[in-house]
Amino acid sequence: VGKTQLVLEYAHRFMADYDLVWWIPAQQEELIPSVLAEIAPQLGIRRGENIEEAAEAVLEALRRGQPYSRWLIIFDNAEDPEALQSHLPQGNGHVVITSRNPSWAHLAIPLEVEAFTREESVEHLTRRVPALTPGSAGQVAQLLGDLPLAIELASAWLETTGMPVPKYVALLETQLTTWLASSQPSDYPSTAAATWSVSIERLRQEWPAAVRLLELCSCFGAEPISMNLLYSDETLKYLLPYDSRLQEKLVLGRIIQEIGRYALARVDRARSSIQVHRLVQAVIKHSMTEEQKDQTQHEVHRILVGGLPTQADVDKPENWPRYNEIWPHLAPSEAHTCMEDPVRYLLVQRVRYLWRRGEYADGLVLARRLESSWLGQRGPDDRQLLYLRSQIANIIRDQGDYRTALEIDQDVLARQSEAFGADYVHTLMTATALAVDLSAVGRLDEGLSLAERTADSFTTLFGEDDPMALNAANNLALCLRAKGQFFQAREIDRRTLALRRQVFGEEHPRTLSSALNLARDLRHTGDFDESTALLRSTLERHLSTLGKDNPNTMRTAGSLAISLRKSGLHDEALQLSRELLRQYELTYPADYPDALACRLNLACDLSATGDPAGALVTADIAASAYHSRFGSEHQFTLVSENNRAIYLRQVGKIKEARRIAETTYRKMKDALGGEEHPFVLACAMNVASALADDGDLEGAETLDRATEQSFTNVLGARHPDRLFCRCNLAVTLRARGNTSEAQDLLLETLTTLEAILGATHPQLDHPRRWRRVNRDLEPQAVV
Repeated sequence: VGKTQLVLEYAHRFMADYDLVWWIPAQQEELIPSVLAEIAPQLGIRRGENIEEAAEAVLEALRRGQPYSRWLIIFDNAEDPEALQSHLPQGNGHVVITSRNPSWAHLAIPLEVEAFTREESVEHLTRRVPALTPGSAGQVAQLLGDLPLAIELASAWLETTGMPVPKYVALLETQLTTWLASSQPSDYPSTAAATWSVSIERLRQEWPAAVRLLELCSCFGAEPISMNLLYSDETLKYLLPYDSRLQEKLVLGRIIQEIGRYALARVDRARSSIQVHRLVQAVIKHSMTEEQKDQTQHEVHRILVGGLPTQADVDKPENWPRYNEIWPHLAPSEAHTCMEDPVRYLLVQRVRYLWRRGEYADGLVLARRLESSWLGQRGPDDRQLLYLRSQIANIIRDQGDYRTALEIDQDVLARQSEAFGADYVHTLMTATALAVDLSAVGRLDEGLSLAERTADSFTTLFGEDDPMALNAANNLALCLRAKGQFFQAREIDRRTLALRRQVFGEEHPRTLSSALNLARDLRHTGDFDESTALLRSTLERHLSTLGKDNPNTMRTAGSLAISLRKSGLHDEALQLSRELLRQYELTYPADYPDALACRLNLACDLSATGDPAGALVTADIAASAYHSRFGSEHQFTLVSENNRAIYLRQVGKIKEARRIAETTYRKMKDALGGEEHPFVLACAMNVASALADDGDLEGAETLDRATEQSFTNVLGARHPDRLFCRCNLAVTLRARGNTSEAQDLLLETLTTLEAILGATHPQLDHPRRWRRVNRDLEPQAVV
């Protein structure tokens, strides 16, 4: 890593501060006295025949500072602190020691010399080889782990051979150890591979179990390896044949200490980890036969599985630190080649973890690679492969490709039902996911029917508080919400939330998901303040537990913005929507469903705060993306068109607004299954307003009356939507000259609204001024 080079540079720069500077190669302790004796003439001491006496005389002169008190003695490449101690001079001069052994803290002030940073590697390479681009230099540096010696070798090779970087990178990828073994700088005593090989062989003679541990570590990743994995029973099982003393786990600490003494790994006590440089790993793996390497890799796979938390719930944030100790080592150990089910299950959990964290692209790349590999190994009906494919559907669904998710889940369900039966737990899990897919593509009745059957099956087989039964109940409520049955969804979500709190606790992501869903239900049923309060507390828990960038945290923030607006807190809602949209733009593609929903909601906030022109521009962007991504008949697109019609009326484009509102109303009825869905009624309410603004007061009154009655039947007499529709009817009646009836109707309705929403709710200003109330919509969440 450049210890010697660093000390050489120090001696060069500060030479003028010393009267005497001497360099002592210290690797062989028995030769140190003879080198000390060589200093004697410089101090005016007669060397004589006796080397030991001359060395002692030199040390005494240095201690007394005669003739020089300013001296620098460098012991290079020392190994054993105890062996060197008797040769260290005392006095007012300076001693510098370079060593690969970290056990010097009791004798000296240690300064750890790290490998280069990536920036330093790139700088060195591009300085030596000016034709190199920073990107190409970074490729080389990554392969060499930023080890300064290797970077120097690479720069010399590229400079002298002129080999194109792609060819050189390919050479390193296939012949790294051969290159290490044959390349040697002119001012370095041996090749890097030879240096490590000598140390490994010496360690093998003293501590064979240490070498076996290094062989295991060579099949981990080059990232730090947690001591939790190394001190596990699984690891000890593979070391015991090499040292029976390892029946006592404390002996493993001594073995790790010896590995560190030879600088074959970096032992980080503070972080409780050990790290073997990727080039050392390459040399160790090169020394094994293919059969030995395969066996070692397989043992590492089992060690990784053994590192799982006791309750291996990858959805639980408390488990993530343990999983994060495992993840970096899956790919380097080639776990994807393992045929054992526990290892394959661990890989599926990795995919699920990436899905839950919103790392969709990485999750899908890994899942597709596993899918291709496993398909060839065991065929399309393999249990683990089908479970993996259900996780692929989860990722694709979250990305908004609902039809592909539906096709995958349909195929997986058919195969699971045929191979394992309808009541097999993974069959039922796929069925409840398929119900969501059906709702997402607009097949609402089919989705609800399947969700009901699956939830009943889970409850019958496992009980209502079983985690999987609770997931089925959650999905049933989602399908009910898609059908507009908000009150039924609310009761299921309320019960699911209570049970999840008991089973998982308050902070578990599934509990937080239930709280988010219940808050959505509360908003749909008109309980705006309760929805807002629940979302505030849920967002706080999301932030503390999952972090700002987690998909569910962002969904909760978006839902809170809607409830804030519904509660009349328009400025706070606008600020939150703006911040959230910026976050989505930095994190996800522009047509990501949640990002589009956030943009559409921002348009609602702009309209509510008096900027209909800004609202229209913002909604136009969202609507265009919805059309391109989901087509003109999908509920997302129709929701955006409903809102656009409102903003068009607000900016005076009445004819266009009426046309869009009527078209959307007709399509929404087809998409959501008839006249009685609350979203269809909201569209009808906006159509009536467009008719009134366009001068068709008779048509507006007819539609207002019919919509108000339907709202009463579907949502109840005290729901805000029904009451605002009555306010609109009053405005229409007044415009038609029925002033007395209009005033009585408005007064009665406003009194009820003030009791429900509060007298200061800004939405009430519209009917008080005889202005119509608009009903914007939000895209129904499908995850």
